Amino acid sequence: MADGPLTDYSQPGPFAVDISNGEWQDTGCNRRLPWRRYQAQTFDGAPLAPALRVLYSHGLGGSCASGADWLGHWASWGITAIAIQHPGTDEAALASGSPLALRHLLRTAVDATQLANRQHDLLFALERIAEEAPAALGISGHSYGAVSALRLIGERRGRDDLPADPQIKAAILFSPSARGGSLPLAERFARVALPCLHLSGSRDNGIGPGDIKAADRCLPFRHMPGPHQSLLVLDGADHRSLAGQGHGSALQRRRLQAASTAFWLGHLAGDADAANWLNEGLPKMLAAGDRLVSR
Repeated sequence: MADGPLTDYSQPGPFAVDISNGEWQDTGCNRRLPWRRYQAQTFDGAPLAPALRVLYSHGLGGSCASGADWLGHWASWGITAIAIQHPGTDEAALASGSPLALRHLLRTAVDATQLANRQHDLLFALERIAEEAPAALGISGHSYGAVSALRLIGERRGRDDLPADPQIKAAILFSPSARGGSLPLAERFARVALPCLHLSGSRDNGIGPGDIKAADRCLPFRHMPGPHQSLLVLDGADHRSLAGQGHGSALQRRRLQAASTAFWLGHLAGDADAANWLNEGLPKMLAAGDRLVSR
């Protein structure tokens, strides 16, 4: 560990950020996958070689613009971040803005076909990313996006299960859940062995009546036996605060930006100082009601 003051990962990193948009055509499944890329560049405009990359999956009703608070911050620290948009569970499904559309969208959260579609989207995106350049890869998502990410890191549900993708080295799960599936939770998460950061809030309930309770966001963490698992629960943070679109307090956003950035640098780049900061620096940023558990 280096001597001197601890790095402040809540502040923007040393790189400018270029934001670009595009789409992939998955002709095999007839799916159009819009994406938004946040990439670090030097301040003279030259792109930084993307040695660290993260794929991000939005929640129900989101888009490739979701998670901007997190992805832009990560890119300023040299972590290329790519948000993918999932047809069928994206903002187009809420275009009418009606309560009926919301109820229909909530039902899709337990639709195995929709989750399988998202699983395939993420695998397709990882193939496209791997074709571009070698990189240490992470995966992340918010809410249903976190559920989608879990499908690629070893979670089993008894249907459409695959081994953990060996390309993925770490995961950050914003507002995860353990809804759905047919296996006991201990069996369901037993094969998740890579480092995970679980992020939630004390008011992180679901988005509709009868949806997920905030306390249940911790279930994946509790049932993952592997090492390098961390859970951060921010006092007062709600579901929108974890979405990364300007919601929640500025202090909550800073804590989430700092924790997630240090986690990526520690587990994707092998930065010992960043890994140490999660134990030494992060607790100093937290409010009295916040909770941080690591193993």
